[in-house]
Amino acid sequence: MAELTLDDACTPAWLAYNAMFDTKQQHYAFMETLENKQKKFNISPSAADKQKLAEYLMQHDAQVKVFTQLSMELKAQHPESHKLLFDFIAQLGDGEPNKKTQH
Repeated sequence: MAELTLDDACTPAWLAYNAMFDTKQQHYAFMETLENKQKKFNISPSAADKQKLAEYLMQHDAQVKVFTQLSMELKAQHPESHKLLFDFIAQLGDGEPNKKTQH
């Protein structure tokens, strides 16, 4: 498959995708930390831990909404760029953005 390059119209949605991915990773990483504390040391999450986990989830939910809105706007204004963005995301495989991507 030829390497895809995003155009300028994709930039806001691409940045939102990266933010969405980052917040998902933060949430999952903290959840894993809490699960490991429970499994290895039988330490249940504290109220502060639960609050922090909830905040990570809220941050991710907010980023999902931003990405969804920007991708809908992109589709309405630049359908070709919208297709390009989602083809680009599909070629990532695991969904992890490459921070070195050039626009």
